Amino acid sequence: MGRIPGLTARQGDARPGSGTSIQIRNMGSPLYVIDGIQSEEGQFNNLGLSDIESISVLKDASAAIYGMRASNGVILVTTKRGKLGKPVVNINGYYGQQNFTQYPHPANAYQHQRGLVEAEQNRAQVERRAPNPVVDPVKGTVLTAEELEKWRTASDPAYKSYDYYDMVFRPNVPQYYVNGNVSGATDNMSYYLSGSYLDQKALIEDNYFKRYNIQANLEAKVTPRLRLGTQLYGRTEFRHTAGVPGLDDYFNPFLSVFSMWPTESPYANDNPNYVNQTHNINVNPATYKESITGYNDDDWRAGKMNLYGQYDFDFGLSVRATGSYNYTTNTFNGFEYTYNGYRYNPTTQTYDLVPGGGNQNPWREQRRRAIIERSGQIQLTYVKQLGDHGLTATAAYERYDTDNRFNIVHTVPPNNTIPIQYFANQDYLYDEVSEVARAGYAGRVGYNYKQKYLLELLGRYDGSWLFAPDSRFGLFPAVTAGYRITEEPFIKNNAIGNILTELKLRGSYGITGSDPSGLAPYSYQQGYDFGSGASVFNGNYTIGVRPRGLPITTLSWVRNKTTNLGLDFGLWGGKLSGAFDVFARRREGLPAPRYDVLIPLEVGYGLPNENLNSDVTRGLEGVLTYAGTASPGFTYSVSGHATIARRFDLDIYKQRFGNSWERYRSSYINRWGDIGWGYQAIGQFQSQQEIADYTVDNDGQGNRTQLPGDIIYKDVNGDGVINYLDERPIGYLQGGNPLVTFGVNTSLGYKNFTLTFDIVGAGMQTYQREWELLIPFQNNGTSPAYMLEDRWHRADPYNADSPWVPGKYPAIRRDAGGQANYNRRSDFWIKTVRYVRLRNLELAYSLPKPWLGKVGLSGVRVYMNATNLLTFSTLNDIDIDPEVAASNGLGYPPQRLLNTGLSVTF
Repeated sequence: MGRIPGLTARQGDARPGSGTSIQIRNMGSPLYVIDGIQSEEGQFNNLGLSDIESISVLKDASAAIYGMRASNGVILVTTKRGKLGKPVVNINGYYGQQNFTQYPHPANAYQHQRGLVEAEQNRAQVERRAPNPVVDPVKGTVLTAEELEKWRTASDPAYKSYDYYDMVFRPNVPQYYVNGNVSGATDNMSYYLSGSYLDQKALIEDNYFKRYNIQANLEAKVTPRLRLGTQLYGRTEFRHTAGVPGLDDYFNPFLSVFSMWPTESPYANDNPNYVNQTHNINVNPATYKESITGYNDDDWRAGKMNLYGQYDFDFGLSVRATGSYNYTTNTFNGFEYTYNGYRYNPTTQTYDLVPGGGNQNPWREQRRRAIIERSGQIQLTYVKQLGDHGLTATAAYERYDTDNRFNIVHTVPPNNTIPIQYFANQDYLYDEVSEVARAGYAGRVGYNYKQKYLLELLGRYDGSWLFAPDSRFGLFPAVTAGYRITEEPFIKNNAIGNILTELKLRGSYGITGSDPSGLAPYSYQQGYDFGSGASVFNGNYTIGVRPRGLPITTLSWVRNKTTNLGLDFGLWGGKLSGAFDVFARRREGLPAPRYDVLIPLEVGYGLPNENLNSDVTRGLEGVLTYAGTASPGFTYSVSGHATIARRFDLDIYKQRFGNSWERYRSSYINRWGDIGWGYQAIGQFQSQQEIADYTVDNDGQGNRTQLPGDIIYKDVNGDGVINYLDERPIGYLQGGNPLVTFGVNTSLGYKNFTLTFDIVGAGMQTYQREWELLIPFQNNGTSPAYMLEDRWHRADPYNADSPWVPGKYPAIRRDAGGQANYNRRSDFWIKTVRYVRLRNLELAYSLPKPWLGKVGLSGVRVYMNATNLLTFSTLNDIDIDPEVAASNGLGYPPQRLLNTGLSVTF
């Protein structure tokens, strides 16, 4: 990522085996086309790393040739083919170690205990009373100043601090990859055969991801004009986790870092044979072992076969037929064990079983999914050169359908030993069948004159299974044009042509159709939905039905109108080159209801959506590249690119407002999309006197709950009260891809050495801190160390008259989410994300060929590389990676990966 302008990527959760959210110009998930076949994102993310020949991106109206799924752009992938010559065998692999780029560390025991004392001191001041004694929730003793000092010095083993970050996460976790492939071609046959294996351990024990890939690309020249070929893909993915309670087995381990108290041991009396019944045992890391809590296996297996034949006539016409069949299965097998919790009795020196403790909810579940994808294409291509005139034409028919079947069987197992599911233990059954079908006719005609004037007309007549049979198809045209000014004689035949070697103007406009969101299959039909509710009649459990509502016949395609204007240039034979684009995609007919037409509630349903709303995504994009040679053996290439793309809402169906404030706050018409509203923090109270003299009601309670260090909100309308009327735009899109991206890609070569590195960055993105990153002692847990350290506090937590010591964060309140510092969305907690990251760095050395010839090798390359080595971000102060999406920070962050690899070619 970071090498293609206009391509934005974010790995909001980087757990082993996860993919990356990729968008083209922030328009949504693109269409993936792998070897000419429309494919799903999962197939793209799990291709063999060594099997990819090239990746290209269609960003303008030329993507319209791929039909209704191409409105967000198209990513084209071509896998490797054999090249003419003797067989080439390559073996390559790497071994690496992973660590998190960033993740907050929890408070230690002293910070935690001190924070509890301070929280009571602060609460007492707000409530105008003397502080109550604070009881240590683990030991049951009062946290006196002497006790607190013991926690600070940690000289007594009974005052040990437990670091749950180190208990949950392992450092330097391995990841390795190996691939072997053989390729070659003769005059009549080409082949590429490949197999690879990827093993990625998680930083959490007993969790891992493994993937196997095989690939075979074969093509035979049966006659001088007839070619037959196939592409065979196979992959197996294994995701294994310990069976932590809850469907997401990665969430609880991250949660435990801030839910466990650093004063309590995961094991009773620190004895690893007995799980301690902590205050919240479900997040006790002692249970995150497969032998204690069980296991979850999530396996995917896929096999895909493309078959094609192409006949080339002698007058420029080619006929190609392609068929594709993909079969994918997913099996989830989960077994969560019961286990006991214990407490140590120092008097009797026994480990006492806690009645009802531990986890007494056995859980056993299997899920199975089988997906069949079928695709067929027939394509006619005509290419003819008539003197200075070039003509190309394409006509094609394409059909695609899927059959997706899914079921769940859940049981309550009687023990932790037998995994077999019995009907007597079953308490849940789910069965689902879904189908998708699309078809389209495509045509394209291209013309060029001396490669100077270029024109292409294309269109697509597409049909979707979502619409009624008599209205399934729609026509979507497009046009692209280019003008290579440097082919004109007044440049080409003059001195300027030696400098300006390429100058091209280009433009495109096209319309594509896309399925409206939220439209269920067969919505155009009346009838009933089976399985909607149930009742008991005469002692029999009876499944109910519900009327489907009005048939949806007025909702059709969303029409996407894409415009792109661009300039390409090259100087000094391409030594300096670049491209600049301005683009827009207007969507018309976004689904929305006519809420001004009322239907009585007794009817039981409302009016269906119609094509009523519209928006546009606008942006700019540019890339500059400088490449060449400096001295014998030294080559270089430096390229920089940047993109800004943002949605603008054009029209919303008949928005209604009661006053001018509502129009300002809630209108979406002619406004930038994804605006985050909230309160503006203009400072923090510096003293109790400042609070007493402050005339604005800052907390909604006459400032009775305010303390020095608390956030001061801007009274925008000047009415003396902070409330929703003071909210203003304070952020951008939260949780999505950044609106601005940029990158610098550099490659240096000297003789047999190469050094490459990619620097990427982004901006105009918002991260809002919530829950564990916002509220001290959230949900009776603990907090990041910096929140309990860099805070406003009294110099002496036992003396309410001691002076206030300033800090970054407000004075501590314990688990007080309703307090004014925390219950208002403000720019004190909301961060505008900007970052620059050294995404990739690689140093490689290729052994000299004269050395290799003596041992029968044609190439040996040794390399070391690093991913996410350095990051400079506006979130560095809270130890959150800028790509993490979870607002509480409890997501698996990207890894810093250091690899050593070897590639050998025979």
